[in-house]
Amino acid sequence: MKKLPLIVLASFLTVSVAPLSEAQQGETPKKWSLKECINTALRNQTDVLTARNNVSIARSRALRAISDYFPQIRVENIAFAGGTAKGVLSQTTTGTAVSVRQNLFDGGVREANVKSARSNVVASEAARKRVEQAIIYNVTRAYFELLRAKRLAEVAQKNVDYNQALYDQVQAMIEVKEAAPVDLLPIKAQLANAKVSLLSAQNQVRTAAIELQNQMGLAPIPGFDVVEPVEPPGLELQPLNAYVSIALQMRPDVQQHQAVLQAARAQVTSARLSLYPRPSVTAEYQHRVSGGYTSNSTQIVGGFVFDVFDVLANRAAYKEAELTRDNAELEASQLERDIRSQVEEAYLNLTNAKERLSASEMSLEAAAKNYEAQKERYAQGLGTTLDMLMAEVQLITAQTNEVQARYDYYVSIAQMNYATGTIGGGTE
Repeated sequence: MKKLPLIVLASFLTVSVAPLSEAQQGETPKKWSLKECINTALRNQTDVLTARNNVSIARSRALRAISDYFPQIRVENIAFAGGTAKGVLSQTTTGTAVSVRQNLFDGGVREANVKSARSNVVASEAARKRVEQAIIYNVTRAYFELLRAKRLAEVAQKNVDYNQALYDQVQAMIEVKEAAPVDLLPIKAQLANAKVSLLSAQNQVRTAAIELQNQMGLAPIPGFDVVEPVEPPGLELQPLNAYVSIALQMRPDVQQHQAVLQAARAQVTSARLSLYPRPSVTAEYQHRVSGGYTSNSTQIVGGFVFDVFDVLANRAAYKEAELTRDNAELEASQLERDIRSQVEEAYLNLTNAKERLSASEMSLEAAAKNYEAQKERYAQGLGTTLDMLMAEVQLITAQTNEVQARYDYYVSIAQMNYATGTIGGGTE
């Protein structure tokens, strides 16, 4: 299959360094880049730390299962005390025994347990990667939501400035009898609404900053701010099926579910072996030193093992293992359907955002020209106050739409990367 180029948001972001220690020490914090925000989250977020611990736990369990392939060595210090019938101590003998015991064959139980443990290691590694990808996506989205809020606050401030300038202009015209006082009423209403919108937009900036810091695993930092990204390179969209194919190959949760299924099948094998008599072969060597004498013994014991009194428990364990395997198969099938839906949703969002961004840029250009034209007409006495207000509303609407489309585009790129399992390819 043709390999598609990876979409990496961090590639078009300006990087600045703002060490956490400086921010915590109360110094003026620098602006944070997206890469720095992501790296901080990967160091601090509890979900990431827990996932990494789960990998270590799985590796320890695998090591414990593999240890059954190695001999068991035991050292014993033995003391024998003898005495008369009246309880008088007459003789004490001490000795040391070293024994080595090796499980040669247990019918396949050992092999099944090792296979299950190794599969669980793979599953935990894949789960860790997906958790990290989720953290990267959440931080990226929160990062651009903060930038969106800042740009919308700037638009809201421009709205206030536009209306304030018009208010001052009309007020001056009223003073020289070139406009009626009634002309000021709609402007006052528009200006008041603009100020209310500005307060709301400014508060949204503060809450967006807190949300980003929370996604980074940080407490709120006074003056926290982020770097504005450089314009991304043009993105050439591929067919939807190509993204689906990438997701099915790259998504860590696909690898996780496959490994979980392998582990479950191995547990079914292990549980099935316990239902019937199974061969067992062990070898043991012992070296004993006691009372100045040395003795050695070697034995190989073979036979069949059958848990006569645990039949019901073994059957219940086998049934449980089968159901666990069936659940793993169902979840693997459902995951594939979920991936197709998630990729298609991300694809639609990305294509829509790209189209809206292009359209909003043209709309903004037209609204800006119209606003300048209406200002010129009004200054010459050819326009009305209503014409100016309408032009301002159209310009603010166009600016808002452009900001929304731009950051929807940035977020949708991250969403597509997350849906295909390629997010975080360049961030460690």
